[in-house]
Amino acid sequence: MYPCKTAFLAILIVLTALTAGCASSPGGGETVTPEATIPPSPTPEPVDSPVIVSDPRLSPMAITLTASEMSDGTGVYLTLIIDPKGAAIARNGVPVIATFFAYNTVEEAGGFVPESVDEIRSAGLPYRSVSDTIYDAPVSFRASLPAESEYKNLDIGKEYVYGVFVNIRD
Repeated sequence: MYPCKTAFLAILIVLTALTAGCASSPGGGETVTPEATIPPSPTPEPVDSPVIVSDPRLSPMAITLTASEMSDGTGVYLTLIIDPKGAAIARNGVPVIATFFAYNTVEEAGGFVPESVDEIRSAGLPYRSVSDTIYDAPVSFRASLPAESEYKNLDIGKEYVYGVFVNIRD
């Protein structure tokens, strides 16, 4: 036989073996299909009520917010109590404005919490602002939502979040 043909046949056999090994399926003929791995999207944490956002200058004061649903199912009654006990209050008091809000969680993006009073207004959430001056005794603020709001889109039959922004009127 011719040496050139023999070398050619040997190379052809080696290449065929290599190609056959690369093209064969692992595991005895099973076809492996690549699986697309999609990372799970993070689930936003549910927002717990009450949401209380207050001016840092009010931090020495005890601020509490409670809610009670109206017996007729039309809304929620919010009560804010600010107790200045232990806080240094000027003789002319501290002028405060409280903006109550409430919204259904199914109507907003998961984990949504308004970051400002302006965001509450622009989102069309039910809100009510009340103001008073705090001296040396506890002060209560009250609001009925959505009854006392321009926006009536609150259904207390569905899951909802309520809160308040408490700011000093400068």
